This record gives sequence, structure tokens and C-alpha cells, in this order.
Amino acid sequence: MPTDVIMPQMGESIVEGTITKWLKRPGDRVEKDEPLFEISTDKVDAEIPSPEAGILSEIKVPEGATVGINTVVAVIGGSAPVAKPPRTERKSLCLRWANPSSKAPSPSGSKRSATMSKKMNRSSKSLPTR
Repeated sequence: MPTDVIMPQMGESIVEGTITKWLKRPGDRVEKDEPLFEISTDKVDAEIPSPEAGILSEIKVPEGATVGINTVVAVIGGSAPVAKPPRTERKSLCLRWANPSSKAPSPSGSKRSATMSKKMNRSSKSLPTR
């Protein structure tokens, strides 16, 4: 059964706290009373322990966020977070888009680029010079 982790009240007059650092990530195993995150209030900075042992399944409040006391900031237990599939390397889309049926051109260039070079050389000879 999932357990909510709440922002504790660190003093009688304290009404909110800022999560400065998460010491665990979703999917990490935590033991009861093991430091889970750090908070900062106007009067105290403290490490907050895990209320029970289990898997940190969700972080609801990111680092740097300020929330009121008794706000649920994380969940321990329940289902473990779903792992994202690994990224695959992308092939060069430029070459495939330009000519999907051909392979990549050789470093020396293609027939088309050689023809374009010749045309450019011919047209630049007819330009007037200063």
C-alpha cells in the first residue's frame, strides 16, 4: 500500500518549506528513517527521513519548490516507476530525405555536385571584373 510523504512542520510558527534537494530518485529503495530530501524554512534547514521502507515511486514536488506543511511531496510504495525505453541512434535523415533509394554519397562528391561546380565556374568567368 502506498505511503504519502508529507512536508513536515518543523516548528510551531512554520507554515511552509522549500525542498532544496532530493537525496533519492524515483525507483530507488529507501529504508525507514533514511534521509529522503532536504528542506529549508525561514528558521531551520533539515534532512527529512523516510516514513517507511520501500521504493520511492513518485516525486510530486521538484527541487526549489516551496509548499505548505502537510503537502504530499512524494509517494513510497505502490507500483515502481515505468522505465523509459533506451534511445536509439538516429540515422542521417538528410541523406535519406534527399534520395531515399540511394546510399550516402562518397566524400569526393556525386555527379550532380561535379556538374554544378562546372556550371558555376563557367558562369563566373563571364562576370565583369573591376
